Amino acid sequence: MSFGPIQIFAIGFPSNDRFEGRIVDELDRLREVGAIRVVDAMFVMNEGAEGDSVVMRVSDLSDEQREELAAVIGALVGLGAAGEEGAVAGAELGAEIAEERAEERALGLDDDAALAAVEELPEGTSALVIAIEHRWAIPLRDAVRDAGGLLLGERMLTPESLVAAGAQLAAR
Repeated sequence: MSFGPIQIFAIGFPSNDRFEGRIVDELDRLREVGAIRVVDAMFVMNEGAEGDSVVMRVSDLSDEQREELAAVIGALVGLGAAGEEGAVAGAELGAEIAEERAEERALGLDDDAALAAVEELPEGTSALVIAIEHRWAIPLRDAVRDAGGLLLGERMLTPESLVAAGAQLAAR
């Protein structure tokens, strides 16, 4: 199976009062049209003084796909660290970790880390860590590779990043 580019977001919510279900609805819409696949997502919420918390996990990957992706990630890291031998060792280790964590259906943070994250959140706040695969980008990536193209850089421009760039310019 071919995986598309994967992007990881860490998003904080300073108040739990504004959730209306729109985030879930939009993720569902993007998944339904095949634009993205949720590789791993964890939402943690500290609901208040009573120590109430919510931890939700989501992944669109099957156990086999998760193990395959973990092996690919391990192989690439191993290749960079120690060449061909490192790639083989990394693939084996990645698949092993995915198999061990199959019950949690996670590639990223485990359940212990999720609970620790909730404890660190101020009351009435929450956080989302989500890894999405850009399925729409697979044909474009393949076309670029077939033409001999190499990715030289990438950056996501957001209104917030443009404001920060402006602030840096003003400071100079």
